[in-house]
Amino acid sequence: MPQQKLESQKPSSIDDSLCSRCMGHRSLCGIKPCPLLLRARALVDIESAVRGQSLEGSSPPSIFVGNQGYPKVLAGPLIPPVRGETSLMERPDLWLDKTLDEILSIRFNLVRTKKRIPVDDAMDPSRMLQETQTMALSEVPLDSEATLLKRPTFTSVFTGRTLPIGPSAPLDDFHLEANPKVPRPVDKVTSDIDLDTTKGVMSLFESGIRQEHMTRLLSVGLLGVQKRRRLVPTLWSITAVDDIIGKQLHREVLRLPWLNDYEVYVDHALGNTVILLFLPSAWQFEALECWLGSLNPPIITDHERNKGRNKYASSVAGAYYATRLPALEHLVTRQHKQAGVIVFMEIDPAQWVPLGVWRFREIAHRALNKPTKRFSTLDEAILEIDYYLRHPVKKYLDASTIYKEFNHQTLLTDFIN
Repeated sequence: MPQQKLESQKPSSIDDSLCSRCMGHRSLCGIKPCPLLLRARALVDIESAVRGQSLEGSSPPSIFVGNQGYPKVLAGPLIPPVRGETSLMERPDLWLDKTLDEILSIRFNLVRTKKRIPVDDAMDPSRMLQETQTMALSEVPLDSEATLLKRPTFTSVFTGRTLPIGPSAPLDDFHLEANPKVPRPVDKVTSDIDLDTTKGVMSLFESGIRQEHMTRLLSVGLLGVQKRRRLVPTLWSITAVDDIIGKQLHREVLRLPWLNDYEVYVDHALGNTVILLFLPSAWQFEALECWLGSLNPPIITDHERNKGRNKYASSVAGAYYATRLPALEHLVTRQHKQAGVIVFMEIDPAQWVPLGVWRFREIAHRALNKPTKRFSTLDEAILEIDYYLRHPVKKYLDASTIYKEFNHQTLLTDFIN
């Protein structure tokens, strides 16, 4: 559907920030039917694609484990009503140059099937859960068939940190119609019932297994020591994988020599600007997030010093770990240097829908793959950053703990001459 028609379905009186908080299911604006759900229904025609209560298609593969009702959660495979090459539906690393409606069309065509399952069933799965776990192993789409208890309907389409979710339906039965193609590192790690989760995730990371695949394996309870394996809500597993890898790279970065100059990396996509400032210092990290849309929007911030964090970054939440990981990867695997890092994240609500924290990770990755902008002074680096931000950089710096400490600390070189 043309963009102008989609936008016309959203009343101009609605505050965009309400949509970002509501996620399409809390009725914060009081408008019925929900504008986001109208948009979802306009982008896909599930009613005609799914006939009756039988669903056949090629899963990317994709699986979603909910968190409501934990430790008995709603879980199941995501299946589009089409067969063939569907892997793009689970490849957010390939979406940065697509429009929002293209991304939503991709994701809204995935039907979320769900069945209430105790999380510890992962240790001794039923046939249906075992089929779901087998799907999670695959790196290619798998033909599958599901029998639904009801026809799919759009209820909640966004969760904030996860990828958008299509229409959902309670699951009666599910089985695969093809054998999975399992990468050797995945088979090795998931078959080792004595390997703890951290070592398993790091082995997969070092073998080049994609982030979404690792998250999927953790969610369906295929990682860790056998007696401790559990279903992990997708919302949690995304940040868990980012944090597990980040903590291991943090240990490595502390052994590296300091960066010599100031470096700036910038990228923009999907209404989000991500800027990474690297400082010549010991490791420290801060994420600064600003939601535009008001005259004086607040700056949300979390940070860690040299030893890292012991508590969850509850202000910036998943975006903290999603940007921290690319920064550490860049330092350890490419720069072979230690540095302090401040990440500036600026979000335009007028161009934004809740796509998940992957967008910050992928925008940061793409920024770090661009040529380095190197500066000899902090003032020069800050001037460069200010050029790309819509909100004054001074507002960010006033809210930053790391900047204040770095800019005002007394260095040994101050006493020379």
